[in-house]
Amino acid sequence: MSEDAAERSEIRKALDSLTAPEMHRSSRIKWRLFGDEVLPAWVADMDFPVAPPIHRAIRDLVGRHDFGYHIVPLSPHLRAALVSRMAERFSWQIEPQQIVPLVNVLQGLDLSVLLHSCRGQGVLLQTPIYPPFRAAVERSGRRVDESPLVRGADRYEIDFDHLRAKLEPDTRLILLCNPHNPTGRAFEHEELLALGELALEHDIIVVSDEIHADLTFAEHRHVPFATLGPEIAERTITLTSATKSFNLAGLPCAFAICGSDRLQQPFQELPPHALGHPGILDDVATYTAWTEGQLWLDVVLAYLLENRDLVTDFFASRMPDLHVLPPQATYMAWLDCRDLELPADPFAFFLEHGRVALTGGNEFGAPGKGFARLNFATSRTILLEILERMEAAVHDTGRG
Repeated sequence: MSEDAAERSEIRKALDSLTAPEMHRSSRIKWRLFGDEVLPAWVADMDFPVAPPIHRAIRDLVGRHDFGYHIVPLSPHLRAALVSRMAERFSWQIEPQQIVPLVNVLQGLDLSVLLHSCRGQGVLLQTPIYPPFRAAVERSGRRVDESPLVRGADRYEIDFDHLRAKLEPDTRLILLCNPHNPTGRAFEHEELLALGELALEHDIIVVSDEIHADLTFAEHRHVPFATLGPEIAERTITLTSATKSFNLAGLPCAFAICGSDRLQQPFQELPPHALGHPGILDDVATYTAWTEGQLWLDVVLAYLLENRDLVTDFFASRMPDLHVLPPQATYMAWLDCRDLELPADPFAFFLEHGRVALTGGNEFGAPGKGFARLNFATSRTILLEILERMEAAVHDTGRG
């Protein structure tokens, strides 16, 4: 067996060997919030061990007691790693000076809304949507302009007629989630281009959260919004991070890539310490992920694809009244539970009757009523028990 094949085998073995008792002993909020009797499938946090090169790099740093002052706001080697990553993975050429370091992507959402719109102006969201999107608009005193995605035969799609009708003269921003959370859509070039042309027509800035870009399954591809053409790029702020795809949520490090000086200038005018900056552990973890972690990510993506198919096949064959479209990206499945006619919200029902913690669909806006989001980034053993508990809950209460 080659060295590469042996490493892949070891990574997969580590993914497959996770058990619930082991995970309950961790400090992760995902596993501690609901107690030891509940299997969690809620927050977007993978259960998997990090890539071996990341583990080695952090262990070496700890062994050297190397926790002094770090290069701020962003080390040159990390900036260069981001430039190389975007070019290699997505054929996207960015300039180092376009990068604004952030602590996390949510900070980028909040700041983009605050810096590029005024109170009372509109910000368009495509619902159902990751809850912090709506929060970034509402808590800043901006108006939510909402355009729901529509379910097609095998994917959720943008309703361009409805979206166009929702745009007001004072709609200043579109907050785009690409790939989309919670539906798992990896939007295609033509539909993104149509969205970009609307942004040009109405003089709107697009803030594109692309944190799930690396978690796109092989039959699809991620299209960075800023690659759709120079004019579209000039009005695009792209938010990205290695934390989601490399399971580094506890080592936060993120970036805003601004497509023009006009978009970047308000960030630069902030007080120098207002944005925060990556710490040395965060820097080392992200740099190592992007420079040495791809083999691990390839194995994880293959494993996630198998998990995705297990989820969709399980519901189709054993719970046919629960509907789910196979996500094209991310490790979340968007579950339509409406035909189950549950006596309670799906989150509350499966927590009480199945001891499974999902994310309630109501958190994603009005189109999420009767839905729930399931995180399938765990071992096959744990995932199967989650699914079987859900099936038993439905059958035991006479719902299926």
